[in-house]
Amino acid sequence: MLNEQLINEKKQDKINKNLKNLNYKVIVLDDDPTGTQTVKDLPVYTDWTEELLMDGFEQSNNMFYILTNSRALNEQETTILHQEISEKIEKVAKKLNTRYLIISRGDSTLRGHFYLEPKVLNDASNTGFDAIFYLPEFFEGERYTYNGVHYLKEGENYIPVSQSEFSKDTTFGFKSETMADFISEKSNGVLDSNDVYHISLQNIRQREHDEIFKIFDDLNNLDAVVVDALNDEDMDYFVACLTEYLATKDKKFIFRTAASFVKAICETPGEIINLKQYKQSNHGGVIIVGSHVKKSTDQLKHLLNNTNIKSLEFDVKQVTKDTLGDYINEKANEVENIILSGKDVVIYTSRDVIKTEDLNNNLSISTNISNSLVAIISKLKIQPNFIIAKGGITSSDVATKGLNIKKAQVIGQITKGVPVWLTGEEAKYKKMPYVIFPGNVGEVDTLSEVYQLNS
Repeated sequence: MLNEQLINEKKQDKINKNLKNLNYKVIVLDDDPTGTQTVKDLPVYTDWTEELLMDGFEQSNNMFYILTNSRALNEQETTILHQEISEKIEKVAKKLNTRYLIISRGDSTLRGHFYLEPKVLNDASNTGFDAIFYLPEFFEGERYTYNGVHYLKEGENYIPVSQSEFSKDTTFGFKSETMADFISEKSNGVLDSNDVYHISLQNIRQREHDEIFKIFDDLNNLDAVVVDALNDEDMDYFVACLTEYLATKDKKFIFRTAASFVKAICETPGEIINLKQYKQSNHGGVIIVGSHVKKSTDQLKHLLNNTNIKSLEFDVKQVTKDTLGDYINEKANEVENIILSGKDVVIYTSRDVIKTEDLNNNLSISTNISNSLVAIISKLKIQPNFIIAKGGITSSDVATKGLNIKKAQVIGQITKGVPVWLTGEEAKYKKMPYVIFPGNVGEVDTLSEVYQLNS
């Protein structure tokens, strides 16, 4: 049984990950902007032109991010996008004669095109990959993998993610409890769960170096591997084995992970920062809440009931009406008047869920709602002091469509698991902190605490 004692158990031995000697450029393809939640001092690109990829490869750090926003896309769109990115990465890497690793970063509660994205990258690659490693751990968000089952903490209990609200997602729902069964489910039976390799917690905590290397040696033809880990030390040991192996062996691996693996293989793990040092004016700030998961709704209620922030509700039913444009203009004017007076405002979608039997239509409705929130930001003529966007699709669309970000800098986290970008010179608002608050992160009062500390 997973428990607090097991999670916090550490060996305290020295782990040398040898990241400087790996000689790979690590490219994180992020299906929404929240994946930067454990790193700092890294560039994140919202486009993948050869010029931007060249810039990423030539950065001094060992890693850069590309925001694909593919969690908001259907399977066909996701396939085309990843084929294009794969082709361009290989072209630039060949031109620069640089080796690279690809991390397909996804949600720690297993939503998104979990199996499809790394599979497409494999099929589009000139040589293909020997294995996909699945590491959905995100310790700051209390997401762990143990005995091949992925868990999250809910209240005081640790439950399989398959028993959480996230497994009932209208677009990316699932039933399987073990990761091996989940991978088989998402592959539509192409992968048999009995064929999935497993690097266990015992392998890691007993420092079974040779056994882990044997598993690496056995992998070929896109084998699937699930890796247990309950804390950063566990992940660091796995990365130490991985980097040692890749330094001498001619194997090609790809990774489908959440944020903890990214942190372990990055040279610059994140740190908590304060937004006040980036203040540019006495205007108010804006919080946008698009996420509908229970955690976001509870945090929004706490914010409204325990702070003096102004509030504006966006009625999601308006996206189905011909008068949507007028409604957006009305809300944008209200926001502008509030922040001009020096007050902060939270814009939130009504908590109604518009659901159909068509998964692609559900995704389209979510996108239309997000586009409406983005339109409010796009129409503002006054720069807010800060913008906090809550929810993956919402934060991505605000970044790319509302703020016109092409390249931003990840400067740290506002609280654990909540990344902050500094907008670039090309953005609508230059050098402004943009906070990307995942819908599924934090306690009921976390949004309120973040707001009060940094407003």
